[in-house]
Amino acid sequence: MPPPNTLSALLQGLTLLAIVAFTESGCAPEAGPAPLAPGAVRAPQGAPPGTAKQRAVPASPSDANPPAAVGDSDGYHDAAAELDDDIASAPSEVGVEIEHPLAHMTTDELEKALVSDPDSLGSMSVGTPNAGRLFNGVKMPEGEHWRFASSDAVWGTEETVGFVTRCIEDVADRFPGTSPLPVGHISSRKGGPLSPHVSHQSGRDVDLGYYYTDNSPWYTRARDTNLDRPRTWQLIRCLVAETDVEMILIDVSLQRLLRKYAESIGENPSWLDSVFDGVPGRLLPLLRHAGGHATHLHVRFYNPIAQETARRVDPLLLRHGKVSPPMRTVSYRAKKGDTLGKLARRFHTTVPAIKHANGLRSSLIRANVTYRIPCPSQALAPSRPVRIPPRRLPPTD
Repeated sequence: MPPPNTLSALLQGLTLLAIVAFTESGCAPEAGPAPLAPGAVRAPQGAPPGTAKQRAVPASPSDANPPAAVGDSDGYHDAAAELDDDIASAPSEVGVEIEHPLAHMTTDELEKALVSDPDSLGSMSVGTPNAGRLFNGVKMPEGEHWRFASSDAVWGTEETVGFVTRCIEDVADRFPGTSPLPVGHISSRKGGPLSPHVSHQSGRDVDLGYYYTDNSPWYTRARDTNLDRPRTWQLIRCLVAETDVEMILIDVSLQRLLRKYAESIGENPSWLDSVFDGVPGRLLPLLRHAGGHATHLHVRFYNPIAQETARRVDPLLLRHGKVSPPMRTVSYRAKKGDTLGKLARRFHTTVPAIKHANGLRSSLIRANVTYRIPCPSQALAPSRPVRIPPRRLPPTD
């Protein structure tokens, strides 16, 4: 029988294959997204204070978000099938509930603020990472301990940017002399489709480089001979323990190296099992395999503040033209006789949108080539408050 980490990767791979098969059928009508896995809205460090209390939340599989569509590339490479936007962590039993900073405002008050002073509402992660927008996003600042692989798409929510900078600074503090970590794409200024990604649409996805022992450049494949295990593990440990991370995509071969290192420095075995393998029937692993992620980490965060704000303001954003409707991207393998015009009609999109999503300079397409098709998302904002799982903290004993 394969080891648990390998088995987990195989199961995720089978799930991805099934999802890809679904996406080739086109932009099928979408049901409104289920709420995030039970837990509770919790303010990250630095968020406005709220009244916190422990609250029991019944575990219910129906409350977890099911997988939907998946793309065939993570943008910087040719073959990295990303896990879909709303593969949530499995149900949790206990969460932490706080009062959202805008909980005291009525819908009318929110609408007035949106019209007169939209910045006062803070960042909003609208929709999902694969079909969403970013409103009031912030640009990740320049920093001594990181550098941008591309500076034109490093906009995220306040929470996301705060999470990333905090953990990079944590590594630099613990390991003096650390080389700057490459930071890839987050989202564009207003979110939405970001070529050539499938996700990165709502300010909650971040591509981060690995730490190397030989100062290799961005996008070098990490392996046993060049992976800086202490620094990379500390980055991951901080993301897991000190942020509202949803998942980290990382090649399974590197997961093995990092787990062996974590064991060697005395990390709690049960906690490592939870992080790398999950808890059967309760929690999915936080570290998950997806092809193409030996060159970089793909980190997705929950944003308890930005997601809940967006949930309340979503209809008002569209009503006042503050954001355009979310678009999702599906993969389609062209057949003989297909044209961009036919695809645009079939998927209820436009020829320019398809050309932009695929970097096409002409209107010619080829049979048996897989193209990305952006199409309108019919998903509605969830009716219930956003909930997230509690952080998976290591034991303090």
